[in-house]
Amino acid sequence: MRAVRRRGYPLAEFRQRVLPAGYDGPVFVSDIDKTYLATRFSSMKGLARIPIELAVDKQAVAGMTEILRGVRRGPGPGFAAAPLYFISSSPPQLRRVIERKMLLDGVQPDGFVFKDWLRTLGEGKPKRLKEHVAFKLTALLRGRLSRPDATEYLFGDDVERDPETYSLYGRLLAGELEEDALEAELREYSVAPADRQEVQTLLASLPARHGRVAGAFILLVRGRGQEALARGGPAVTVVRDAYQLGLALLDRGLVDERCVAAVRACLRDQGRRSEQELGHRLAEAVERGLVSGSTADRLRRSAT
Repeated sequence: MRAVRRRGYPLAEFRQRVLPAGYDGPVFVSDIDKTYLATRFSSMKGLARIPIELAVDKQAVAGMTEILRGVRRGPGPGFAAAPLYFISSSPPQLRRVIERKMLLDGVQPDGFVFKDWLRTLGEGKPKRLKEHVAFKLTALLRGRLSRPDATEYLFGDDVERDPETYSLYGRLLAGELEEDALEAELREYSVAPADRQEVQTLLASLPARHGRVAGAFILLVRGRGQEALARGGPAVTVVRDAYQLGLALLDRGLVDERCVAAVRACLRDQGRRSEQELGHRLAEAVERGLVSGSTADRLRRSAT
């Protein structure tokens, strides 16, 4: 996997796959920490443990392995090999461990962006280890420069300010924020002056006509659904677990019913959800418009 070195925000980028010029198909970009892997980084003790964990120590969030395999495969009868990239606040030294974990899970990554801990500490800015908006927004914009026409779908959680960041990123691509409004919003999120300037520079580097964010999905980890909705606005879809995420993706034609069935089986077999709870999740998904009633009825019949 080829490393990409840039000046500016301390990121470490690795690319396995470079998309052809003009590619305007779907691209999936997923957070890793708390979205795919149940990483413990909420304390300095947890942060210190991250670099020494082995692949077998990494626990996937229930059902997310099936989701990532499902979007990669696509909804059709063949294997779509849809582009799949990852963003992580973990250090790049952990990449090999994460790659081994993905190999065990059957997840095929096309690239990574990590937060460069060593460079962050070397620059005397340890608070950046727990800063998220500037990091993820910069990572998303740099990725967009390499695939400007793509239609992106973003996966995140409600721990690392993903709702705010994904909403902001989507509005930027849609041209909904003028420079002054962007500056004000970045200040509100306590983004440092140099990082605000880098965001403005990256945004100005995009071609006049570019792709969009077609969906941003937030997995509830803290369980604060209304709070996540308020922070992300209408551009963000909040889901209670991987099953509801699978339902939302099925409704958009991004995965097939095999993916949803695999997620359902995972949650049930791991003891995370009973059949009754899964039924409640499906009913709620219909009520919130995540999936149509007719599709839900078909899924109920196939589950019996």
